[in-house]
Amino acid sequence: MDLKLKVNRSDPVLAESTAIVAVEQEKVFDFIANQFHRNYQKWMPDVVELEALDGLPVTVGSKFRQIRLENDDRITSLFEITEREPCHQFSFKGLDQPYRQTYCMNAVAASTTHVTFRFELLEVDIFMRPFVKLIRAAMVEGVESTVETLHELLSQKVNQ
Repeated sequence: MDLKLKVNRSDPVLAESTAIVAVEQEKVFDFIANQFHRNYQKWMPDVVELEALDGLPVTVGSKFRQIRLENDDRITSLFEITEREPCHQFSFKGLDQPYRQTYCMNAVAASTTHVTFRFELLEVDIFMRPFVKLIRAAMVEGVESTVETLHELLSQKVNQ
């Protein structure tokens, strides 16, 4: 009998949430992707500082430094824009932390958009693996809160 253990890697942990907003797909994409450098902190309130390291506009390969406030600690991390499909998808991946965030936008009608936010934790340290269910539950809560905030922002600000 062969026993094989995955000791050096783990499967990604992901959480996803969706909302339908009464805003045109192009405006949603503009708010999330084109104006990312201005708006990201609005729907991610734990991000207290965001710096575009490569200047603007935001394109695939653009790098950012963010400072998040987590339990009164300032956590600095770097990420890179990995996908930018106009009006449809915008993604970035941590450079010094193993995560990916993806925003998908699909038109439901002429002025209605289905917005999906997915957060993936690409690796889980071996000592944290027994807590994957708790990690996933916290991620789901965070993703749902993010989508609610995005929905509110898009409904209020984009239509003005």
